[in-house]
Amino acid sequence: MNRAVVPVAAAVLLFVLSGCTGGGGDEVNEAVGSPEAASPAVTVSEAPLTAVSPSAAPEAATPEDAFLVKIREVLPDDTSIPDATDGQLLAAAQDACEQMAGGVDSTLVSVIDGEQADSLGYYRDSARIGSVAKQTICP
Repeated sequence: MNRAVVPVAAAVLLFVLSGCTGGGGDEVNEAVGSPEAASPAVTVSEAPLTAVSPSAAPEAATPEDAFLVKIREVLPDDTSIPDATDGQLLAAAQDACEQMAGGVDSTLVSVIDGEQADSLGYYRDSARIGSVAKQTICP
């Protein structure tokens, strides 16, 4: 009886080691003609995927682009100008540049019609526009 067990055990071992376990859904893939049925499984050992934080913001093509990217980042969610267009923001930036060229500090510019000063007398959104304009587009 031991002689019959050895060949059967060897056959089972070869079957398992070859990866042919059957019933794994290959019949469905072959019937449908999927690419998985045509190519054998390939094991690839790659390094794990790791998230990397960007070192810097992408370069803007022009100073105006740089201004728009930066101002959209610094304007708060509760800004007084939530629907401002790029054109309106650029016009406000040019106005801020002119005011600052005339001697007004960037924190004191006022470039938004109807903007209310805070308790310290600052026009917060205008000051943000002035500050970013000074960094990006003002001469």
